[in-house]
Amino acid sequence: MVERGPVILARMGKTRPVEPDPVPIVTGWTASREALTDRRLSPRSFVEDMVAGGITAATAAQVAPLFSRHGEDHRHLRAVLSVAFTPRKVEQLRPATRAITERLADGIEAAGGECDVVSSFAEPLPPEVFALLFGLPVEDRDRLARWAAEIALAFVPTQVPDEVARVERAAAEMREYGHERIAASRAAPGEDLVTRLLEAEVDGEHLTDDQVIAMITGFVFAGAETTRRQLTAAIQVLAEHPSDWDRLAAEPDLLPTAVDEILRLRGIVPGLSRRAEEAVVAEGVEVPEGGRVVLLFTSANQDPERFPDPAAFVVDRPDAHAHLTFGWGPHLCVGAGLARLELAEGLRTLTTRFGPPEVLETGPASGFAAPDWLRVRFPRR
Repeated sequence: MVERGPVILARMGKTRPVEPDPVPIVTGWTASREALTDRRLSPRSFVEDMVAGGITAATAAQVAPLFSRHGEDHRHLRAVLSVAFTPRKVEQLRPATRAITERLADGIEAAGGECDVVSSFAEPLPPEVFALLFGLPVEDRDRLARWAAEIALAFVPTQVPDEVARVERAAAEMREYGHERIAASRAAPGEDLVTRLLEAEVDGEHLTDDQVIAMITGFVFAGAETTRRQLTAAIQVLAEHPSDWDRLAAEPDLLPTAVDEILRLRGIVPGLSRRAEEAVVAEGVEVPEGGRVVLLFTSANQDPERFPDPAAFVVDRPDAHAHLTFGWGPHLCVGAGLARLELAEGLRTLTTRFGPPEVLETGPASGFAAPDWLRVRFPRR
């Protein structure tokens, strides 16, 4: 279904009317999937929004390296990155990911079970896993998480000057850090992703150092901040469904399905925009070249024509994996498999070690649709 309306910058839960022409909003599951596979529509709108909000073009390209590419340019670079995210490579990270979750749960238990589950668990887990993948020092985990949170502000359509300054500062610090890590990888090449990026060729040419730094920056943001928020949302959902929390503890094989159901029902990226690289007509609605279309995932993921009883949380929903939270088509999230693994392992450890959490206090949601902090009480099993 395609509708006309004010542009809903739904990827960050923001609404901003655009004058004078309304922007088409795609709400149905089938139409959204078709739009995501339409190569005439590109994600370059992300970069345009950042620059319109005051972010420099250089920083926008650094923090959103894949969003600034489309077509063959995007396909070739994605092929280089995909090598690090094959199912086998992701599965190799499972033991280390599980060990991290157990250590973090030890800290929660030592504190008596009451904690801010964001700072105690959801925030430190993703950057530590990503440090292993990229070959970055694990002790850099906390500053990677800080940079990811500040870079996330670039994806908010309307930035205030202070937020722009924070994004630019974080990007500059990550450039300096990236040069350090590139020098370290050149001095001692390994099996990590930074080394692979330095050795890779795209169209017969090696990536420049700035391009490698953009990959590090973009993936630190995507791999840390979004997974942190999604894990927080997952804990919220299961706190609302304590019997399902206990069921997952008893039936851990359900975890992959439960993760997809959470992504479907409470995905932290409610939607995104696309830019028409040439004129597009869909269901009688014309999007001119350079125009915008908004894909509303919150609607598509609850389309009753695709998902029976779509507003219900069904922990064993057989078709939950069909959600569009990771996108679809040529720009499907390259790290989707790793995110699923981290979410499943995080929930495995928490449901095994603790009973259903009691939510004590919920913080505000700045940017993505999940709270900045979440105070809970975990009873011991």
